[in-house]
Amino acid sequence: MDYKTRITTLYRGFNAAEKLIFINIVIFTIIALFNTIYYSFIKTRSTFFVEYFAIPNGWELLYKPWTIVTYAFLHIGFFHLIFNCLVLYFTGKIFNIFFTEKQFITVYAYGIFSGAILFLIAYNLLPAFADESAVLMGASAAVLAVLVAGATYSPNFIVNLFGVFPLKYWILATLLVISYVAAIPYDNAGGHFAHIGGALIGFIFVKQLQKGNDIGIRFERFWDSLTGYFSSKKKSPLKTVYRNNTNKRSTTNTATQSPTEKQRKVDAILDKISKSGYESLTKLEKDFLFKAGKEN
Repeated sequence: MDYKTRITTLYRGFNAAEKLIFINIVIFTIIALFNTIYYSFIKTRSTFFVEYFAIPNGWELLYKPWTIVTYAFLHIGFFHLIFNCLVLYFTGKIFNIFFTEKQFITVYAYGIFSGAILFLIAYNLLPAFADESAVLMGASAAVLAVLVAGATYSPNFIVNLFGVFPLKYWILATLLVISYVAAIPYDNAGGHFAHIGGALIGFIFVKQLQKGNDIGIRFERFWDSLTGYFSSKKKSPLKTVYRNNTNKRSTTNTATQSPTEKQRKVDAILDKISKSGYESLTKLEKDFLFKAGKEN
């Protein structure tokens, strides 16, 4: 097996969050190498990637519409990248307990768009920022959308902050949002507006889903069409694990259970996670939830 094949095989084994982390790291590495080589010969910093792939807050956006997406794959520095990747990794793991990977991609994408929209609204309509020139970079809005979506669906999920401090998920999400609102008058106002935009869409997505209104369905269909275009193998659409069913006894063998019995078992496990945290599950319950998520 050659090097390229090994990388491809490894990439295909990643879940959606890990693939995004991989893509962000690769892009950051390419840009870093380019900037280093450029500086070595020109003795000045290159602004090429910022100029053409970060979102501008002015009329330049009209002829750079792709920046509404590409900005989320640029990072200011190494620690900016690492922070977003680490948060995405852990929030993605929590999100995938309750939802499918397709919904993860939808929330992440909506976070990108919502962050961009709120940034543009703030810097074009609010008097304090209307005369300022700014650009937006980073995946933070998308990452926060995933975090807040998970916290909205399971607010009492226990998160071990720094591996030491147990904290309810809703408290962590609320503190982060408050910190971004409070920081707007002091620094990185555009970035914080984008964070708030991502948080809002994550909250709205789950609240609408709980009411039976899937606001991500159109994007999922678009994503199906896009991925189907590049893949000759047709895949069946994934379904969400979320249901409003009552919890009743069911067996642990997913292969022999009816769909209704499986869902009742899933709901019982999700209720247990909401009350006591993921770590309270037995190995059998974790295995069952993992298999059920793969089958749906």
